[in-house]
Amino acid sequence: MSEDQYSQEVTRAGWLIEVGQYERAMQILAHLLAGYPDNASITYKVMALAHNSVDRFGDAEAAARKALAVQPNDPDAHRLLAEALIAQDRDPEAEPSLRTALQLAPEDDALLSLMSIALTRMGHTQEALFYAREAARLSPGSADNHMILAVAQMETDPQAAETALQETLALDPMFDDALLLRSWMLDERGNHHDAAKALAAYTTQTSDHERSRLMVNAFLMKLASSACLGLWGATILTLLFLPLVRSMNLPGNLLLLPLILAAIPTYQSANSRIRAFRRAFTNRSRRILRSFIRTHRFLSLWSAAAVVLWLGLILGTICAIWGTDAVLFGVVGANLGHLALGWIVLRIIPFIRGRNT
Repeated sequence: MSEDQYSQEVTRAGWLIEVGQYERAMQILAHLLAGYPDNASITYKVMALAHNSVDRFGDAEAAARKALAVQPNDPDAHRLLAEALIAQDRDPEAEPSLRTALQLAPEDDALLSLMSIALTRMGHTQEALFYAREAARLSPGSADNHMILAVAQMETDPQAAETALQETLALDPMFDDALLLRSWMLDERGNHHDAAKALAAYTTQTSDHERSRLMVNAFLMKLASSACLGLWGATILTLLFLPLVRSMNLPGNLLLLPLILAAIPTYQSANSRIRAFRRAFTNRSRRILRSFIRTHRFLSLWSAAAVVLWLGLILGTICAIWGTDAVLFGVVGANLGHLALGWIVLRIIPFIRGRNT
């Protein structure tokens, strides 16, 4: 075959990789590797791309190293090697390849972004910020670069990270990872409405349905945990207040204070999440909730028990105000049992699932 035919076949292999035809692409590349040894570096690089496309990162690493053995100063081969190493959580090993590649191509924004990713994962935040800003400066129209800048700024400057995310979504409103990150950041700041809205947009856009389900479940788990945390807070405060009220002969009505201090923020948080979820997911909310209950039966029952125990705590507090502490002590004991049972079971379940897997 001529060089033109080689180029055509490499292009065809690249197209097959893009459409998910890994096996057919590898057959073509193996044939080209045997027929065109002088072009081995290019063929190995395309092989690395093919392996990366199906998450065979060890094979991608091996192909990239073979490409570098032929062409040691090829920045693309260094980038492919770094990508494979980062995908295997071997960021420190990727750093030398990235630094070499940046010496060869100092204004390659893809290399700068990849270096920022590796350094962020290694905890070198300030240096990661430098590379992320350089990538965004060199290619301001790249949504990926602004997204990586947002990730690098999350810990040190959340407001700047929010601005970078807004720029990302302005360039690509359906950027699924940006929507997910924005949802998480808004949720951490207590903006449940916008967090649920971004999460709903993510679920309609992403093709990773398993990850989408996990993220929605995590939002609902925070709703369940807020009710339980409030219950435990109210229980602990009541245990502290009761002996104080009895020993100092204070008015029994003071026992309402810990209940109010815990109940108000708990209600506000839970109500805010429920309303945000229903508004963001509209017609899907009931179906999603049913699915959550089916897949997390214990957690659902545990959360429902927390609601019952809240009512019991209110009843026990009223009885204590009237002078009967026995009901309150019984409810407090049930609450502590509820906490212990949940703590034990929620740690046993992942272990059992892991053993079954």
